[in-house]
Amino acid sequence: MRAAVCVAALTALLSTFFALAAAHAHASTATRLVVRFKHDVPAATRAATLRSAGVRPVAEPIAGAQVVAPRDGVTPAYALRWLRARRPVAWAELSLPARAAYVPNDSGVVSAAGPPAGWATVQWELNGPCGINAPTAWSQVSRLGGSGGRGITVAILDSGVAYTRRGPFAPSPDLDAERFVRGYDFIDDDPYPNDEFGHGTFVASIVGATANNAFGTVGVAYRSKIMPVRVLDFEGKSDAATIARGLRYAIRRGADVVNLSLELFDAPPLDSAPRSVTTSRTMRSALAAARAAGVVVVSAAGNSFDLNVPGRRYDTLAINVGGTTEHGCVGDYSNHGPGLDVVAPGGGSDAVLTGDAKCLQGSLPGRDVSGVSFDVASPQSFEMLPGFRGTSSAAPHVTGLVALMLAARVLGSDPKSGDVERRLERTARDLGVPGRDRYYGWGLIDAAAATLPRPVAPPPPVTRSG
Repeated sequence: MRAAVCVAALTALLSTFFALAAAHAHASTATRLVVRFKHDVPAATRAATLRSAGVRPVAEPIAGAQVVAPRDGVTPAYALRWLRARRPVAWAELSLPARAAYVPNDSGVVSAAGPPAGWATVQWELNGPCGINAPTAWSQVSRLGGSGGRGITVAILDSGVAYTRRGPFAPSPDLDAERFVRGYDFIDDDPYPNDEFGHGTFVASIVGATANNAFGTVGVAYRSKIMPVRVLDFEGKSDAATIARGLRYAIRRGADVVNLSLELFDAPPLDSAPRSVTTSRTMRSALAAARAAGVVVVSAAGNSFDLNVPGRRYDTLAINVGGTTEHGCVGDYSNHGPGLDVVAPGGGSDAVLTGDAKCLQGSLPGRDVSGVSFDVASPQSFEMLPGFRGTSSAAPHVTGLVALMLAARVLGSDPKSGDVERRLERTARDLGVPGRDRYYGWGLIDAAAATLPRPVAPPPPVTRSG
């Protein structure tokens, strides 16, 4: 039932989404205003204030801010002056055309012959009812001059990235070659961080797949720079020291945000007990260096469904991310320790949670996360690979959102890592029990709320009906 509700909600959302995009060609949004009331203003006072200003609501609220339009005979300038002078109003501004949803023409398949804007039916994690509200964020960030994360460098510490043609390797057709910056291979110790495993290319696709190229998917920060740093071998294995070297390299080379879609274990073999990324002192030292340098580090929580990872100790050194499903439930793979900060879409099946009967492992699994990469046996043949689910998919959604926030300067020109983390937490949509909990942290990230250029109250929880 949960799956049917989410699919029905997604269908309705997409119908509205494309109808609004079509209507935008005929009606200017410059005549609309956005009004944010102070948090303690009663609903009746808000409604009366809007009536007195001669405006009416015309769209769903954006993280608590109301979208309104002047009634007949009332000019936008008059309504704006009137609202700004009212004590219950925190702020009001004209809604510019850029606030309309940006609809890239990416096909959603590994072909330019696919349906225009087909990505929107494939990438539930970006615009579905249990997604991260990326289209609204793209419009907001573009209006603020940081379109698609432009100007921000994201380091992908992973198995490398398909960034260039070299030997048996080929560049990903969904990652613009001009957006790559110099990286390094800490496995082979050379300056050619080609991907031999496919995982890093997939992660880079979630963060920054090129938009509007009539091909594949759309990355969260589709204009950000990508720094490929290879720290995992051809089997996806490595150690903390190699990863720490890669992290320090990214710091020195000017990365703004680092993605760690990897996890640590107690000791070989890899089926031994999982550990927080901060368990290693070597990693803690590198993470502390990143924080001191103002570099934001986003880390996957891991995929062992462990109730103690990530731990609370040292949890300020990285933003720890768990994975959720298309139904808005924690995935049956996601680690969920007390140090979990936020969750993001990772795909897969719902976990069975005590006290949450709406999240049932026995229900139909939701869709996995989509992205363009390659099978390890054919590094020159790119496709939409099936079966990608887990916190490795969840973390790059957060990384991409951080890039959008930094590009838009919603926290100023030089925010501290802690400021970025708090913004993500305070704008997350609460899931599970109220407040922070071990399964969902502070909740599901909300790109629309996090990129608003003003302080915002937490958005309402995700509605999850059974």
